[in-house]
Amino acid sequence: MKTASNLIPEFEKLFREKLQLNNCRLQKKRQENNYEITTPAKDIFLMYWCEFPEIKLIYQPVGIRTKQTILYERAIRDHINFCVSSVRDKLRSSLITLDKEN
Repeated sequence: MKTASNLIPEFEKLFREKLQLNNCRLQKKRQENNYEITTPAKDIFLMYWCEFPEIKLIYQPVGIRTKQTILYERAIRDHINFCVSSVRDKLRSSLITLDKEN
């Protein structure tokens, strides 16, 4: 059966694909469950979690926060929500399939 640790690579793959649509870059940090997201406008966001899927996103103040920064932040949050929902739906459907087999 899939656990949160199995779902994280699926989440990360899907999230990377979504970020590429906005020309953003995702870099995994050395510390477990920590990522850095860089936008084309050079804004930096830190994404992390202690308990997946409760994901935190923090803007790193590297300059002036602009309207474009806010748009990227909304898009990133939407991508996070979409990817978490997709991974959860996959888990539910696999659990239903396992339930039917038993």
